[in-house]
Amino acid sequence: MGKTCKTFVLFLLIASLASCGLSKDLEVKTIQAPDYTSTKAWAAHPEIKDGSDSSYSSVTPNAFQIPVFFVSPTVYFPKKGMSWNADVGSEEVAELFESPIAYQASAFQVAGPVYSPIYRQSAYQVYQVPKSIVTATSYQIAYEDVKSAFVQFRKEIGPTTPFVLASHSQGTDHLVRLIKEHLSKEELNQLVVAYLVGMEIDHCEMPISLCESPDQNQCFVSWRTYHHSATVYNKFEEECIGVVNPLSWTTEKVAVTPEDNLGAFIDTDKDLFPNLVGAQIKDGVVRTDRPEFPGSWLLRTKNYHRGDINLYYSSIQENLRIRCLSFLREDSRR
Repeated sequence: MGKTCKTFVLFLLIASLASCGLSKDLEVKTIQAPDYTSTKAWAAHPEIKDGSDSSYSSVTPNAFQIPVFFVSPTVYFPKKGMSWNADVGSEEVAELFESPIAYQASAFQVAGPVYSPIYRQSAYQVYQVPKSIVTATSYQIAYEDVKSAFVQFRKEIGPTTPFVLASHSQGTDHLVRLIKEHLSKEELNQLVVAYLVGMEIDHCEMPISLCESPDQNQCFVSWRTYHHSATVYNKFEEECIGVVNPLSWTTEKVAVTPEDNLGAFIDTDKDLFPNLVGAQIKDGVVRTDRPEFPGSWLLRTKNYHRGDINLYYSSIQENLRIRCLSFLREDSRR
C-alpha cells in the first residue's frame, strides 16, 4: 500500500480539492464484491500492519482485547466516466482507505484490534445529486459489503466476544442500518458502545439508546461538529437528533471548555494538541470555536465534519477506556 498522508491538514486539503468541481457523469458498472475471508479485503486487520497499529498518544493500545469494527468515511472521489462505487480490486482505491485508518480508526485501538473493511463505498457524488434508483443502488452495494464484512468479523472474533462499533460519515450511515436491520438481540447485548460519528441520526428510531453518561454501555454516541456561527440544516426534529458532547459525554447543552479537551490529532510526527477546542450541543450539533494550529489557515469552512474525530481524539480514547472498564465490570457480575 502507499504512504499515508503525514498531516491531517494535508488530508483535509486533498479531500477538499478532490470534491471541488466533481463530475456527476458517472457510470453504473459491475464490480466484484470483496472476499472478506482474505486480509487483502481489509484496510485494518490484526493480521496485517496498518495505520490503526500506531499509537499517537500515551494511552495503552489493545488494553482490553475487545475488537473494534470501524467503517471508513467517503474517500472515493471519482472522475467523469468512473463507477458510482469504488472498485475494491484497485490498489489505488485500497490506498485511499489508509488515511481514515491512521487518523480516525487509531482512536479506537485502546479497546482492542481494529477491523476495517475496504468496501465498494458510494462515490462522493451521491450526496450532490437528487436521490434516484442509481444512488440508492450504489448505497445498497456499499451496505451489503459492510454487512458481509461484519459477518466475517463476528466469525473471526467468536460469537461470545464483546465488540465496539465505530464509524464516520458514509460509514455511519451503513452502521446505523446494520444496527437497525441486522444485529441480533444477542449481538446488541455484546455491544460495548457504538461511536456513530458525522451523520445525523434519529435516535427515536434506533434499537439502542443514546448514551447519557460517560460510562454507559450498549448505547451509541454521535455528533457533527460546526463553528458557533455556522448555519445548520437538520432533516430530523431536533428532539430526535442523537447528539452527545465529545468532551462531557452527556447530552447536556452546557458548554465544555477547551481545557477539558485531552488532545486533538493533527500530525503523525508531532504530539497531540491538548485544549484545542471546546464543545457545546446546540441546534442538534456540536458547536465549537475555530481550531488554531499550524496549517489551520487552510480551513476555510465553518463545517468541521472532516475533523469530527480528530478534534476530540484523546477524549475519545479516554472515554472508550472508561466504557470498556464499565462493560467488563458489569459483565463479571452477570
